[in-house]
Amino acid sequence: MRKYVGERIQKLREAQGLSRERVSYLAGVPVESIEEYENGRAVPSIGVVIKISRVLGFKAEGMLQGGATVSEAITICRAGESLAGEQGNTDQSYGYSSLTRPGTGGHIMAPFLLSFDPKTPAGPPINHDGQEFVYILEGSIELYYDGTTYTLNQGDSAYIDASKPHTFHGVGGSIARMIAVVSS
Repeated sequence: MRKYVGERIQKLREAQGLSRERVSYLAGVPVESIEEYENGRAVPSIGVVIKISRVLGFKAEGMLQGGATVSEAITICRAGESLAGEQGNTDQSYGYSSLTRPGTGGHIMAPFLLSFDPKTPAGPPINHDGQEFVYILEGSIELYYDGTTYTLNQGDSAYIDASKPHTFHGVGGSIARMIAVVSS
């Protein structure tokens, strides 16, 4: 998936005649990072994908998965069909994989499974349009949200306005996992 997200960013950017510098400015993402994504050397965080997709006029789900732009009435994602294996983003503070079937775009929500290694430092806070709902499957996660830090444990959930600065970080002695549903 690392290669494909960057390829989609580059194709959409070039199709619109936009330079990396212009997309960087409009999305608030360093131009060096956009180059890394397009060359497949780095993976953008979910928040960065949302920012870039807004600039390029494309849904974040389509940026991540490609394919359709109209929602199907029902989509079922069987085990092993998702875009699994996306390990790490630009700051390497977490790994994520989509929980929907590839090629199913046009949805309002984008569900992800995220894994946090408590030995890895937290990434910088991000903000993007939309809302997020998170549910902690296992372990403990520290949520920094708009200047306040919260500890979420297995079974806890949070619903946040994603336009406020936020970041998640694993804490404790084991890998923490959570489901995040992002509306964009």
